[in-house]
Amino acid sequence: MRRQCRFDLAPVDNSKVSPSPQRKPRVSKSRVAKEIAPEPDLEFGAILGNNELTLTLPLRTLSPNQCEPWRKRHARHKEQKRAVIFSIMPYKEVMQLPCTIRCIRYAPKAIDAHDNLPMSFKAINDQVCAEITGDHRPGRADGWDGLTFEYDQVKSKKYAVKIIIRW
Repeated sequence: MRRQCRFDLAPVDNSKVSPSPQRKPRVSKSRVAKEIAPEPDLEFGAILGNNELTLTLPLRTLSPNQCEPWRKRHARHKEQKRAVIFSIMPYKEVMQLPCTIRCIRYAPKAIDAHDNLPMSFKAINDQVCAEITGDHRPGRADGWDGLTFEYDQVKSKKYAVKIIIRW
């Protein structure tokens, strides 16, 4: 005689069984609204002030640890450099050394401020320095003594980059 396995039994209909008295029905908890910071005002363009140039560009910067194909990364860096060239071109003669370049990243998520944030601005900084110094040799423009860099990031729903150059 063959023994019957418990999986061979017909399925049991539990729809008519009342819930066990030990369990309490789930009560949904009321959600507390999170404090949301006001969305930063990102008006894209350039503003020339007193010894200061502010560029706001609709660019996306990513952590260098981001896993992506080299062609995609190269295309993004090329786009960043092209945007910097065209936005800084009318103000090239006004800027002078020494100067401080402050880069602010606007994005939904923050990245590591110590290692990854400066490296995410590498292509942008190289092009800004090349335009200020006039030295367009790869890897040489950001080595001048009169250049100082600062980095910051702000949470925002939109991706953007703000570059503030003070001389």
